[in-house]
Amino acid sequence: MAALDIEHVRKVFGGKTEVLKDINISIDDGEFLILVGPSGCGKSTLLNSIAGLEDITDGVIRIGGQDVSRKSPKDRDIAMVFQSYALYPSMNVRQNISFGLEIRKIPKEEINTEVDRVAKLLQIEHLLDRKPSQLSGGQRQRVAMGRALARKPAIYLFDEPLSNLDAKLRVEMRTEIKKLHQNLGTTIVYVTHDQIEAMTLADRIAVMKDGILQQFGSPQEIYDEPNNIFVAGFMGSPSMNFVPTPVQKEGGMLVAKLTTLEGTTFSLPLGDRGNVLGKYEGKQVILGVRPERISNVSADGNPEDSIVLKSKAGVVEPTGPDTLVHMNLNGIEVNCRVDPDYKVKTGDPLEVIMDLSKAVFFDKDTEARIV
Repeated sequence: MAALDIEHVRKVFGGKTEVLKDINISIDDGEFLILVGPSGCGKSTLLNSIAGLEDITDGVIRIGGQDVSRKSPKDRDIAMVFQSYALYPSMNVRQNISFGLEIRKIPKEEINTEVDRVAKLLQIEHLLDRKPSQLSGGQRQRVAMGRALARKPAIYLFDEPLSNLDAKLRVEMRTEIKKLHQNLGTTIVYVTHDQIEAMTLADRIAVMKDGILQQFGSPQEIYDEPNNIFVAGFMGSPSMNFVPTPVQKEGGMLVAKLTTLEGTTFSLPLGDRGNVLGKYEGKQVILGVRPERISNVSADGNPEDSIVLKSKAGVVEPTGPDTLVHMNLNGIEVNCRVDPDYKVKTGDPLEVIMDLSKAVFFDKDTEARIV
């Protein structure tokens, strides 16, 4: 396995369309990196640049400390798993897995041993004599992974490998990929637009938008401390709530004000964050708070940094493990996540606690996180 370093990488198409803008990412040997972002953000272009399928305009790509920026794909010691599986239809599973090894003139005995090892690892021993047309989508994906694993390259590259699978199979395959990484300690770069895949699989996440790296960090860092409104809104399901909130002084202390649809106003104490938000006194900021931080009152009492809000329930959405309840704050529909046994219907009185310990504030104009 090998570390990966991407330094000041740019990619320009047609001399004027810049699709990668000064990308800088470094991961250690054995780490699982997810490139995530909406369609057209540049994540697949970056993966193809690592693979050597796209030439970069500027910058350096190093694999295991070796500059591979101008090397062909075959000289980069990478293996790639494609969204479309890319299996040879005329070959059976054993032949599909062994083909790359045969091209490299590996002895027949070693090839058979390696195919058997990979088949056992992926639990596809019983499929070795079947053709791709006889396999389900999940089985084809396992074969595509097996072909890559048989190579034992420095880095594995996955290009949205689960996007063609149904929801249940996606969850199962996600777990298998996680187990695979834990068992083998492989270095993986994985492209997806699915933020749940990113949160569950990654050691490090690179969030991209419009060819720009918006944030690079651990899943928890990106979830709790997003750099800007885009990252905060993209990661998490349901999305973070964003509420325009005036900052003003009350009793000599800075507070943020929230008003319900019924006209009841609440003051959010800013505490130490007031030191940073002081320059916004008399202005509006964007309060960001995740739905799970607005929940029903617990028998254990209120968290220290919290406030009780009372309003009327809007739309109620039971999901099984919890219930999503909408309420209106400062003219914005806000999602609250309450226990499933907290019985409430649309129009009922609603009492929830907003835990401010993980709340964040964004600049209304730049959309960057203030604190």
